[in-house]
Amino acid sequence: MTSISSKKLTLRWPALKWLVIISLFLSSCDDPKEIGSDLFSVEVGLNYTDTLTVNSSTVLIDSIYTGANNSLLLGSYFHPELGYVTSDVFAQIANADTLNSKENSILDSLKMSLVYTNFQGDLTQPQSINVYRLKDSLSRSINYFTNSTVAYFPELLKTHTFTPKPLYAKSVNGDSVQYDTLKFHMGLALGKELISKYKDKAISGGGSSFRDFFKGFYIQTAETKKAALLNFSPAYSKMTLHWHNPGDTLKYFLNYYFSLSNTYTPEFNARFNQIKSKKVGLLANLVKSGDKISSLKTNNTTYVQSGTGIVTKIDLPYLTKLKGNNDIAVNKAELVFQGADNLDLGQTIGQLSLIESDGSSRPLRNTYGLKYFVAEGAAGVQTATYNSFTNTYSFNVTTIMQALLTGNKANLGFLLTPAISADASGNAKISSESVRFIPLNALKAKLKIYYSYIAKAK
Repeated sequence: MTSISSKKLTLRWPALKWLVIISLFLSSCDDPKEIGSDLFSVEVGLNYTDTLTVNSSTVLIDSIYTGANNSLLLGSYFHPELGYVTSDVFAQIANADTLNSKENSILDSLKMSLVYTNFQGDLTQPQSINVYRLKDSLSRSINYFTNSTVAYFPELLKTHTFTPKPLYAKSVNGDSVQYDTLKFHMGLALGKELISKYKDKAISGGGSSFRDFFKGFYIQTAETKKAALLNFSPAYSKMTLHWHNPGDTLKYFLNYYFSLSNTYTPEFNARFNQIKSKKVGLLANLVKSGDKISSLKTNNTTYVQSGTGIVTKIDLPYLTKLKGNNDIAVNKAELVFQGADNLDLGQTIGQLSLIESDGSSRPLRNTYGLKYFVAEGAAGVQTATYNSFTNTYSFNVTTIMQALLTGNKANLGFLLTPAISADASGNAKISSESVRFIPLNALKAKLKIYYSYIAKAK
C-alpha cells in the first residue's frame, strides 16, 4: 500500500486555553497503554494520532545459524508458495558407559533409534534416508550455518525407506512427550568395528577419545519430494550395539548417544542441520542475499520462514510527511503485522524479531553479528510473540520512530525475521530449529503513531 491516513486531532481548539492547566494535573501520569490514549505535556503542542500503511516485500538473506540445535531436522517438505525444503543432519555420537565386550563376544545387531517429536508436511508419503560416516570432526566451537558441510566417506552405511507414523503420547526417559521412533538396523560391518574397540580403553570409555575415532554421521535425505520434515530429538535418539558372549545367557548392549550431558559435563552439541530450499513460482527469483519481491506481485502477501532465509522487508516511505518542517515528539508508536487468513497454527512461527537493514534489503551487521533493535525499555532483542486472538505480531517502536524522525537514524527500512537470539555478550544471530513460516497480509501491515509537534523556543 502507498497511502497515508489523515491526521486525527486529539485536542479540539476550544480546549487549548486549558492545555497548561490540564498539563499540570496529568504530567506525572504513566505513558498511554495503547495508541490513541490521551497524553499531554507542557513541552509540546497539539497531539495527533496517525496510522501509516507500509510497503513490504519478501526478501532472501543468508547466514542462518543451525549449529548446536535442539532438533535434528530430517526429510523433505513442500509448500505450494514457498516450494521444497529438504534437510540433512550432521551429528556426532558417543557412549557414556564403557564398552565391556570380549574377544569372543558375538555381535547380535546395531540398531538406530531416531525419536521424532514434531513434523511438517505429509506423514503418509514414503521417503528414504542415506547414512554416511563423517571423515572430518565436528566442533562445538564452530558456527555452523544451513549451507555448511563437513567431509564424509562416500561408502554408504545404510539406506532406509520408511513411512512415518503419526505422533502419540508416551513417556520417554521419564518425560511425557508426543513422539514416535524411526527404527532400523545398521550394517554389521560397522557393528563389528565398534565391538572390537574393547581393546582400546580410551575409545571403549567413550567421550572425546571415541569421537576422535568415530567422527559422527551424515544422514542425508535421499530426494526432494512432497513428504514430511521430521524433528528428531538429540536427547532421546541413540544407536545401540547388541551382543552376547558364548555360554552366557545374558544379553548385553551399549548406547551411543547424539546428546550427552550430566552434572559434571556440559551438553555435547556438535551437530547441525543442512537445510536446502528449492523455491517455486515468483519466489524462485530469490536467488542471492538481498533479492526481493514486492508484495504487489505476490497477491499482497509476504513471508517469513525459519531455516530458509525468507524474511519480510518493511519500508516507511511516508514517515517524513508527518514531520514536515516541524519538530516532533513521539509519545507512542507501534508496528503491527497481521497473518493471512486461515493459518495452520501448527506451522506458524511463534516469534518474530525486528532488525536493521542496510538499504539494500540485507541485514546490517557489526562485530557482534546482526544489528538488532533493542526492545523498548529493556536490553533484549526487539521481538514480538504471535497473538492467536488478533492474528497479529505487535512491536513497540517508540524510540526507533523518534530516532528516524529526528534524523539520528537513517530510514533504510527494517527486516522482519524469525526470532533473534543474543547471548550475554550481545552476539546476535538467527538460529533455525524448523522451517515454520508465517504468511503476512501486506494490506494490514501498519504503523500506529501518537505524536506531538514541539513548540520551538523563540
